[in-house]
Amino acid sequence: MDGKGGCKMILRDLFKKHAKEIPNDVALVFKERRISYKEYDEATDRAAMGLLKLGARRGDRVGIYGPLWPEIVMAHFGATKIGAIGVPLSVRTTPPELKFFVNDSEISVLFMPSGFMGADFLANLEAVRKEMPTLKHVVCFDKETDGILLWEKFLAEPDAAALQKAADAIVEDDPALFIYTSGTTGVPKAAMLTHKNLITYTNAQIECMEYHRGHSIVLNLPFAHVGGAVMGITCNLNAGNKVIMMDMFNPEETLRLVAEEKATTLGQVPAMYAMELAHPNLGKYDISTLKIPIVSSQPCPSELISAFKKVVGVIPLNAYGLTECTAAITFTHQSDGEEKLTYSVGKPIPCIEMVLKDDDGNIVPQGGAGEICVKGPVVMKGYWKRPEEDAKVFDKEGFLHTGDMGRFEEDGSLVIVGRKKEMYIRGGENVYPPEIEDVICKHPDVMLAAVIGRPHEKWGEVGRAYVMPKPGKSPTPEEIKEFLKDKLSHFKLPEDVIVRPMLPLTPLGKVKKLDLYQEMKKELGK
Repeated sequence: MDGKGGCKMILRDLFKKHAKEIPNDVALVFKERRISYKEYDEATDRAAMGLLKLGARRGDRVGIYGPLWPEIVMAHFGATKIGAIGVPLSVRTTPPELKFFVNDSEISVLFMPSGFMGADFLANLEAVRKEMPTLKHVVCFDKETDGILLWEKFLAEPDAAALQKAADAIVEDDPALFIYTSGTTGVPKAAMLTHKNLITYTNAQIECMEYHRGHSIVLNLPFAHVGGAVMGITCNLNAGNKVIMMDMFNPEETLRLVAEEKATTLGQVPAMYAMELAHPNLGKYDISTLKIPIVSSQPCPSELISAFKKVVGVIPLNAYGLTECTAAITFTHQSDGEEKLTYSVGKPIPCIEMVLKDDDGNIVPQGGAGEICVKGPVVMKGYWKRPEEDAKVFDKEGFLHTGDMGRFEEDGSLVIVGRKKEMYIRGGENVYPPEIEDVICKHPDVMLAAVIGRPHEKWGEVGRAYVMPKPGKSPTPEEIKEFLKDKLSHFKLPEDVIVRPMLPLTPLGKVKKLDLYQEMKKELGK
C-alpha cells in the first residue's frame, strides 16, 4: 500500500506476483541456463540481502558494469528490491568513463565480471579506483582478489522481515534506474527513471504491442540502454514472459535462438535485421514464430519490410522513444500497412500527452512541423544532479522537450522530421537530415547513411553525407549523387558524399554524429 489507501507500484511486486502465479515458467534463458520465475525471485532476494549486509540502503546508487548476463540483471533488481538504484554501464566503458560514471552517480557498490570480449574490467577498475571516493564495495561475478568480493560469497540468505521493511520504505516515485543518455550529442547525463515510470511504461508497451503472457523475446541489446533494460528485461518481467539473453549481437546466433526457442519477438535497429536477412545461412533456420518484430531508432527501409514479410509473413512494428521518456512512446500497428512503416513511427502510447510546439512554445497547426513535447507518468523524474539541464528540457507547462522535430498525420500518427539541433539551413531552407538519410538508404548498395550540415560561404550551410556500403558493395560518391538527383529537392541534395567501409556507431547501431561533427571541425580548422 502507498499509505493513502491505494496500491503503490514497485518492481518487487512483479517478482512476488509471478513467483506465486507462474513459479515454474521460464523467465531467463542464457546459453545452457534456464531460470524460472521462482528462481528469479529467490536470486534477486539473495542479491538484495547481500546489499543490505554491505550497508546499501534506499536511494543508494549501485553500478552494474558488464554484458547482458543473468547476474547483471539479478544485481540490478536486487538493488531495486531494497530501494537502491541500478546504474548500468556499457561494456565499452573506458577507465576515464568509469571514473566519471561512478563519481557522477556517487556509486557505492559496483558489480562486474573480470572481463569481457578481451577487455580487462579489473584493470580498468584498478586504473581509477583510488580516484572514486564513494565506491566502497566491488563484487565480481567470476574472480576474487584483494578488495573485491566474489558474487557467490556476496549473495546472502534472505531475511524476510528485513527485506519487507526495506520494501515498505520504497515509494513509487523513487528512482529505480539511472540510464545515461547516449553521449552522441554531448556530456552524458543520468535520466532518473522511477518505479512508477517503469511499471506504467511497460504496461503501455504490453498493451500497444498486444504482448500478452506466452510471448518470448531474443534480446541482443545492451542492458545500459532502455532497449535492453526497459523494453527487453523490465517489460518481460511485467508480462511474465521469457527472455532469451545474448551478451553480444551475432546475426546467425540470433537466427538460431529464434528458431530453437520459438521466440515471438525481436527488437532491433534496421541494420541488425538487414544483416540477419542477408545471412547466407538464413534458410537453415525457421524463424516463422516471430510475430512482433520491432524496429527502433530510425525509419524502416521498404526493401527491408518486403524481405521481412517474405521470410516471416508479418511486417515489423516501428517505434519512437527516448531515454527521458523511459523508452518507446509511439508504436505502429501491423494493420497500418507496409507503406506507412517506411515513414511513420505510429501513434502515441495511451498514458501520455504529446504535442508539437514551435520555438515560441505555441502548439503548431495540424500538418505543421514542430518540436515533439511530452507529458505524463512515463517522463523521467529529471536528470541526476543537473537542475540546469532540467530547466532546459521542461517548460512551464510540465512538457518535456525532446529535441526531435515531427508532424502529425490526420489519423494521429507521428512522422519524425529530424533532430532540432541537427537541422541545418541552406540558403534559408530548413533541411532535416533523416529525410535525406532515408532516401540514401534506398540505394541498393547502401547499409547506413548519416547527413550533417557543414559551413558554406554562399549558402550558409550545405549537406555532407557519410555513407556505409553493404558488405561486398562499393558505390561511388558520384553514383550516390546521381541516385538522389530526381528524388530530393535541389536544396536538399548533399554537397559532399563520403563513402566509408565503417561509420562510428553506438552499441545499438546508431551513427555517432558527434564524432562526425568533431572530425569535420578538425578538417575545416574550426
